Amino acid sequence: MNKSKVSCERCGSGFNVTIIYVDEVPVTYCKTCKMALFSKKRSVGRPSIGITKKVSLTLTEDDWEQFDARAKGNRSLFLRKTISKALNEDTK
Repeated sequence: MNKSKVSCERCGSGFNVTIIYVDEVPVTYCKTCKMALFSKKRSVGRPSIGITKKVSLTLTEDDWEQFDARAKGNRSLFLRKTISKALNEDTK
């Protein structure tokens, strides 16, 4: 009987090798490489665009209604655009 030796696709080790499926494709990794590849923390969510500072804003009820209407459900984006535009106008 001819047994072929299975080795890790990453490091070539033949010790403690298993075949796992990644997106339905079989890949062969040893225990060490499998842990190194799949235990890394990956960032979740949107990438950061800057520094977050919390601000409280007091407006009249009418101003809030106008603000919400113009923000179209995204207050943060609306404020970022408005502030950026105002800051760029000051430099002209």
